[in-house]
Amino acid sequence: MVLGVLLSGVMVLTATRAAFSAQTQNTGNSISVGDVDLVDDDSGSAMFSVTNMAPGETSQACIEVTYQGTVADPSAVKLYSGGFTDSGALADELDITVDVGTGGSFASCAGFAASSTIFATNTLTNFDTTHSNYTNGVVGWDPSSTPESRTFRFTIDLPSDAAATVQGDSVTSLIFTWEVQS
Repeated sequence: MVLGVLLSGVMVLTATRAAFSAQTQNTGNSISVGDVDLVDDDSGSAMFSVTNMAPGETSQACIEVTYQGTVADPSAVKLYSGGFTDSGALADELDITVDVGTGGSFASCAGFAASSTIFATNTLTNFDTTHSNYTNGVVGWDPSSTPESRTFRFTIDLPSDAAATVQGDSVTSLIFTWEVQS
């Protein structure tokens, strides 16, 4: 009997506790992922298509690169070589200089205003071997908003003292790569 009274007391206490309940919810949650996105104004055309270059001649081209990603503060936009094909030793003779700034466009460097030189005059071979991926690429700029653009001016020079052995040589499939990461 004592055991029966105890059991019924426990059941009443448990049933009484179960009568009180409360909860809350947080609804409508949503998560989306941003993107990093770079575009340029070349419309799929090559910056350089130079034929019959002679010692002492220079060719210059500009290209505007725009960060238009949704990630608000990505890492720096870097420039590096995507490689090339050299029929001889012309890349050892061609000097390249890369400036970054504003103004100018793919169609013309008119109005370009340099803010810095990101690759000082050195050979195309040197640029290719020292700047071959994002890790060792040269910093173009560090976007702080979107969209944000910079213009790159490339100057390629065949020095007047270029070796006569490069006559008839060519550099083809020359690729310049810009990359941004988050």
